[in-house]
Amino acid sequence: MVKYPSMMSAIQWKKRCMRRARGGRRRRRQRRDDFVAPEIPFDLMIEILGRLPAKSLMRFRCVSKLWSCLIRSRYLTNLYLTVASTASRPRPLGLYMSLVEHYKCDDSLELCEIPRNLQLISLRLSSLSSSSNSAESSSSSSSLEPDLTFPGMGGHKMVVLRGLILYSLCRFAYIYNPTTRQSLILTAIKSNILAQQEEPKYVHYFFGHDPVHDHYKIVCTIVIHPRDREKIISEHWVFVLEPGGFWKKVEYYDDQPHMPTRDGLCVNGVIYYLAFTHTCRDNVYCFDVRSEKFNKIQAPREVSEFGQSVGFIEHAGKPAIFDFTHIRETGVSELWVLEVDSGTWSRKSLVLKPCQRHLVDDIANIMDLIVHDGTGQNNEVILALPCPCYLLFYDLIKNDLRKVNINREITPDQYVYVNLMDKYENIIHLKL
Repeated sequence: MVKYPSMMSAIQWKKRCMRRARGGRRRRRQRRDDFVAPEIPFDLMIEILGRLPAKSLMRFRCVSKLWSCLIRSRYLTNLYLTVASTASRPRPLGLYMSLVEHYKCDDSLELCEIPRNLQLISLRLSSLSSSSNSAESSSSSSSLEPDLTFPGMGGHKMVVLRGLILYSLCRFAYIYNPTTRQSLILTAIKSNILAQQEEPKYVHYFFGHDPVHDHYKIVCTIVIHPRDREKIISEHWVFVLEPGGFWKKVEYYDDQPHMPTRDGLCVNGVIYYLAFTHTCRDNVYCFDVRSEKFNKIQAPREVSEFGQSVGFIEHAGKPAIFDFTHIRETGVSELWVLEVDSGTWSRKSLVLKPCQRHLVDDIANIMDLIVHDGTGQNNEVILALPCPCYLLFYDLIKNDLRKVNINREITPDQYVYVNLMDKYENIIHLKL
């Protein structure tokens, strides 16, 4: 055997080198084919998916049927709610504003034509205001800019719960998920009250969540309150937001039927709202979402007898009534917190700073202000006029009031509803 290449012909040496190279590549290819990557454990994959942005999860549903079922599962949905609400992933301040040129539908129609200029607008706080440090500078420079506009969407009295929005239009209830951009219309209620000829009729919707069975429920109260009579006639219906859901009538045996006067609020599986009867102006009614039973609590005497401008909010995880009836004259507002276990009310007086009194002096009628709960995100209550060009944010912890302008033109014939999104991002798949 020849030991050195110089003693072999150039052609033979070249052929031998090529055969060795091909053999080496074949062996390396075979080793790569035999290599199997370790499979990612299922629980680890769930944890990874739970920390991805919502937009990525919506795209990943197209990967396979397994991934689509996994992302739509209630387990991952609840995990994502927990992860998205933590301080490590804070959400920017976001509001939704609904513009409606349609206030009341014809009682003879089951469903009216949807107004042409119906809009749902997402608002984001401008970066200029976030860089301000002093309270005075933030009140003059803060502004809300339109982020996204959804034509043909929106309605009356928006309610936000766990990242979902409930609003009503022409007696129908709609559910909108800003995270998945899904919209759902609930079926019609076959109520005997709606079939009666008496007027006026009122339809009120409330939104609740049962933390034990993880059920979302919509509560509807239908009321007839004739102007020439003192008697109130009411019915109560419940809809479970799930495939195959339907409206179910809930019996509430009360010798004094009530009519809701304010938007409701769900705290720890109980919906709270203010209502009046023909003998009492303001009572607090509680609806347990799990048992679907009503209860009545007497409101503070100062609120039921003298309170003209009040609203339900959540304060420190408890239901509370924010009374700002005298904030313009005296600069004082009252916060009544309900102790659920004992059914008693604790009172806290908030005195507006003298340098911020001018923010409420320009309001002609303080009763026009509408309270929106924002305490779930940053301990602030939102005060809005019916056709607002600005909002007032009242920090209940720092006792600080600031003004935030809305950079969006609003016409006088438009009804405006504003609500602050909570800290949750919900990827639940809406389906009936």
